[in-house]
Formats: sequence, structure tokens, C-alpha cells
Amino acid sequence: MESLASDLFDLVSGVWFEFSLRMKLSTLYLATLYLTGLTPIPFFTFAAVIPDVATRKEAIAKRGGEVNYLVNCVVTKGLLTKSTYHVSHIAWYANVDNSLSGFDVPDSLSNEYRDWAAGGDYIRWEGQQQNIYFADSGVTVQTHIDPDAKSRAFTEWAGWAQRTSDWKYFNCYKDNGRRLYGVVGGNSDGPYIMDCSAIYWCV
Repeated sequence: MESLASDLFDLVSGVWFEFSLRMKLSTLYLATLYLTGLTPIPFFTFAAVIPDVATRKEAIAKRGGEVNYLVNCVVTKGLLTKSTYHVSHIAWYANVDNSLSGFDVPDSLSNEYRDWAAGGDYIRWEGQQQNIYFADSGVTVQTHIDPDAKSRAFTEWAGWAQRTSDWKYFNCYKDNGRRLYGVVGGNSDGPYIMDCSAIYWCV
């Protein structure tokens, strides 16, 4: 009986030792996988090697604070019989960090403007002063974009703007026509979708 008990004890001890060893090896393997999986994801390093992203964020964020985008939007109306038309706005964001994803709805949006002399198309930002009114705050922003600004490169200085409530001055720069935001809404004419692109930004 003592021999049998000794054999059983040795067997159990051996199984337990093997089980413990396997568990330690498994834990070590999983830890290695976990660390290996984390290693190649240097998020900020990755972003820095994309020139457009880095340039965009540096050019706009280094000024800090608020930003005004001069935007052109395509509005699609109706569900069954769809129709589209063009409008222009200024989209204001209190924090530039909340305006870079392509899906960030502005904190304030001006009235819509159309160039009726051109058949109701976008207004012409370049070469003339535009007085853009924000109904929610009673503020007007006057824009002064250079006549040839449309042909300038992305991030180049394009003109200036001024807010009449406090006479704050903004420098304006050429954007690349990227999608700034989109909204789905409705009014007395029915549902609509508005998709807006950034033409200039002013900080």
C-alpha cells in the first residue's frame, strides 16, 4: 500500500508539474504576443509621416482657439424626387481640434448664401468683400479673400476676415476642398442632406 500511495503521489506530482510548466509557458507566450501586438502602433509617429495630415494640423492648431471655415455645400432635397443646389456658409468652431475629422458639425453656422447672378451657385469668396451673418449670435464676419486665392497652393495665405462684434482680425489660408462635415435635416420643404467642403480657413 505504501508503494502504491508513493506511486500515485509521484504521478500526481508529475502531472501537476507539467500542468504548471505549460501554464507558465502559455502565459509567457501570450505576454510576448501582447507586447508584439502593441509595439508596431506608434500612433503619433505614424501620423507624423503623412505630410498632409501633419501639415494641416500644424498649420491650423499652432494658432490655437477658434476657427472660421469658408465652406461650399451641396444640398440634396427630397426622398423620391431628389434635387440638388449649392450654398455657401461660414462654419465656426470654438476649438480647431474639433474640426479635423470630416464629420464634426460646427458650433455655429451662418445663414446660407447663394450667387443668384450665377443662377444660384456658390458665392464668389475671391476678389470681393462678403458680409456673412450668423443668426444665432447676431454676429457678422466680413471676408476679404484675394482675387487669385483660388489658384494658390494648400495652406498658402489667401486673405483676411474680420468679425464686427469685437473687430477681431483673422488670417485666412487656402484649404484643399476636403469634406468638412455633413448634416441631415428637414424643414418646411421636406428632408435634406447637406455636405460641405472647406475652401478657406481663417484663424
